[in-house]
Amino acid sequence: MRQFQLFFAITIAGFLYGCSEPENWNDIPDGVPPGMVRDVKVVNLNGGAQITYELPIDNDLLGVKAMYSLADGEEKKAFSSAHRDTILLQGYNSTDEYIIHLVAVDKSWNESEPVEVRIKPLTPPIALIRKSIRTSSTFGGVYAQWDNPLNQELAVSLYTLDSLGEYQLYDTYYTEQAAGQVSFRGLENTRQQFRIEFRDKWNNYSKPYDTVLTPLFEEEIVGRDQNGYIWSRWGWDNKTTAYRGDINVPDGLTGNQTFATLHDGNLFNNNRYWNPFPANRLGQYIDWPDPEHMVLPMYFIIDMGKQAAYSRLRIWMRNRAPLFSGPIMTRFEIWGTNSPKPLDEIGDGSKEANLRYWTGWPEVGGTNEWQNDWVKLTAAELKLPSGQTDPNLLTNEDLEFIRAGFEFEIDPQYAESDFRYLRFVIKETNYNNEPFIQVCELKFWGAYATD
Repeated sequence: MRQFQLFFAITIAGFLYGCSEPENWNDIPDGVPPGMVRDVKVVNLNGGAQITYELPIDNDLLGVKAMYSLADGEEKKAFSSAHRDTILLQGYNSTDEYIIHLVAVDKSWNESEPVEVRIKPLTPPIALIRKSIRTSSTFGGVYAQWDNPLNQELAVSLYTLDSLGEYQLYDTYYTEQAAGQVSFRGLENTRQQFRIEFRDKWNNYSKPYDTVLTPLFEEEIVGRDQNGYIWSRWGWDNKTTAYRGDINVPDGLTGNQTFATLHDGNLFNNNRYWNPFPANRLGQYIDWPDPEHMVLPMYFIIDMGKQAAYSRLRIWMRNRAPLFSGPIMTRFEIWGTNSPKPLDEIGDGSKEANLRYWTGWPEVGGTNEWQNDWVKLTAAELKLPSGQTDPNLLTNEDLEFIRAGFEFEIDPQYAESDFRYLRFVIKETNYNNEPFIQVCELKFWGAYATD
């Protein structure tokens, strides 16, 4: 009993000690300023400078403040903690000389005497980007490319002339990609003047880039017309898909899930969509090397019925709840040709020889040799605005993006190259990366070849 009472007394004492007024570990404020920074060195950079220095010896040093101004003349401040000896200044839009003042600051907010530093930034990134711009006509608009090796955050604006001959903003594109490119569309097929400007995140503007171009005529490359179907799933009727590694399993079990629904005008539907079932889902699982067992990459070829040049495509997925839970390709390529190589001209014409030529599947010794005879029109990747992949965590912007369909550009260098056959190479899907897709609608735009 005495042992319990002793234990209880010690416990209570410990509790009371733990609840006592905590000690104030903060430094006591003082009125003594820190010393100045020393041994300052400057490395001039594109659009800025890196300043290094030796910190003063001060027990309560908070850091170093740089006071400077950019083109707008407004005084700005940059701060670096006492754990670093470097300050990076950015946002200059000229190569003029600028004066910077470095001030050491302690935890009582006392400031040292300023140290004057002179910098002379190298050519601003936005000027380098402006020098690299290349433009050309594209379907329905203007195609622009530029180099942005420093990955600057950019706004790229296109201006057109109004009826009074004044430039008016047409559209703005935002990016920080190293190899920048954009197609401004919706413009008339007439020769006209354009102006392009770059703006960085510090509101610096590049010198305007003026050009005269004639946007190419653009129309929808339709899958059917009043006379019937134009597109077809090439190789399906005669079963030669089995030789090419193309999707060689049945469409969905109902008429609402066949290839024909790809172009029936139901853009975003839960019941009408192309649904090529993987073989094992139908109880027809066949082990390798038989290509009827679907794997990635998946292949299929569309005979577009007519030769055409292509500008862009848009894909709508199945409208399944929750949105983005339906299987869809998230990384794929499209290749074009007018003369697919006949099966009997590949090796000995056997299924095995053709699979080696037509696929990259290691299980069949695939070589992807077919790519030497086709042209890659696009390498596309689907990413939602938020970057999310979980259907339960999508933003409102993601949902609108999905409902509008996913648009992808065709490489503009092929803007006037005509192709009849398009081969899809599906490398990734959002369905646990299974080889399974459900495409509600597929649309292409461009221009038909002239006779």
